[in-house]
Amino acid sequence: MKALPTPNKRQTILECLVLLVIAAVLRIWFLGKTDLGYDESFSLHISLQSLPDIVRLLSKGDNPPLWELMLHFWVKLFGISEVAIRSLSLIFSVLTVIPIYLLGEKHIHRLAGLAASLFYCFSTFSIYLAHDCRVYSLIGFATASSVFLFISCIHRPKAFKFILLTLVNLMLMYGHYLSVWIIVMEFIIALSIKPIRKKIWKPYLIHAAVLVLLFIPMFPVLFRRFMDSGVNGTWIAKTTSPEALYDFLWRMCNVPVTTVLAIVILVIIFIKLIVSTFRKKQQLGNIGILTLLWVVPLLVSFVLSFFTGFFLDRYFYFLFPLFYLSIAAYCIALFPKREAIGLSLIGVFAVAMAVSCSPDSSTKHFSGWHYDIKPIVNQLVEAKEKENALVILPEYFDKQFTYYLDENHEIFRAQSQPLDYCAFQNYLLGQGYYYDCNYQTADFATYDRVVLPYHKDFPIHGLNEYLGGKGFHLEQERDAFPFIINYYSK
Repeated sequence: MKALPTPNKRQTILECLVLLVIAAVLRIWFLGKTDLGYDESFSLHISLQSLPDIVRLLSKGDNPPLWELMLHFWVKLFGISEVAIRSLSLIFSVLTVIPIYLLGEKHIHRLAGLAASLFYCFSTFSIYLAHDCRVYSLIGFATASSVFLFISCIHRPKAFKFILLTLVNLMLMYGHYLSVWIIVMEFIIALSIKPIRKKIWKPYLIHAAVLVLLFIPMFPVLFRRFMDSGVNGTWIAKTTSPEALYDFLWRMCNVPVTTVLAIVILVIIFIKLIVSTFRKKQQLGNIGILTLLWVVPLLVSFVLSFFTGFFLDRYFYFLFPLFYLSIAAYCIALFPKREAIGLSLIGVFAVAMAVSCSPDSSTKHFSGWHYDIKPIVNQLVEAKEKENALVILPEYFDKQFTYYLDENHEIFRAQSQPLDYCAFQNYLLGQGYYYDCNYQTADFATYDRVVLPYHKDFPIHGLNEYLGGKGFHLEQERDAFPFIINYYSK
């Protein structure tokens, strides 16, 4: 097969525009369908604080402050509706097709970037995270941009490329702690592979030094979080089965059929890469670099997750763009002398991704998925008003519940100054709602019923006995997945 002609600038721009439209349509379609998730309400709450408070509050948790700082200015411009706060994630999700396309087209194969971008466009999990007001879409964009710039620097080192690489890698470092994996792998590749080291070691060390200096304020936080997670574990369960790795690939590939096809491609190409690199002593090419950048973080993290729980699909979403690029590259590399076969295999994978794509991601129960909160709030409000019921809420439910109970979101808007840790709880207590940490203070004699919602994964223990002592018995149990609503009566 004859080599395909390199696209001119106009064709590249046209293809990027078409990809941007496809990505945008698929992601805008159901943007506001789902209710605000728990993590989204947390990000919104933090973003409405003052800038110093944002940094201070997040220094005690699991999240660097970049996303909430950006969201702080975003909501000032566009408000705090579901669509408004999610549109920032959507923009970065759509823009990710550009570095994916450029990395594939310039450094892998004429059609690799186009194919990988289509895989990404039709990724249901990518669409879901575009509907999530969290940092993950930003990190996916930054990862694809970082790898594109890194490989570009290897081939044609230029000062402006290293400056851009530094800015993008700062986004990774201040966006999500686990995405530091990309920077670590780039560092290892740049300084351990002799041909690359000889070419870029001086500017790359300057780049690395600047990153370290600018990240110094976060080193104590990062060290404390890693030590705490390693010793005390996290809220995520430890991995107990190799099946978790298959499930992660399933997230990338939409459905089992596409996942199996990807696994077959991966196994064959990994064998070929190992043979060609070690037996034939070939230099590590762009496909090899791309492979190291996503396979090593994935496998090492997977092994470590058997000792401490942190292997969660959305936490490693930053590897998705590199996976799609790799699949496109591997399909072509499998048949170097019969390129038409590789391109046909790409077409099969693209069609399978498109057919299995679900733009309405609310139908998928991903980790952190958005469940319907408004109907639950309405049920509890109705029970409280019509049945003289005492409503006992889980403490973690405060921000979501307040967001939909307070239709004008005045309590959220009032959070900017001064910072009040108990504002949501105090507001709900003022409206007659209690919490699982203070329900004992309620005067049960004044109520005919007690209504208790709780998450299936976080049940409230001991209430049956306590309410029994107050003369109440379980009358009805409603399933409001993933919540259960228990109704007690005298």
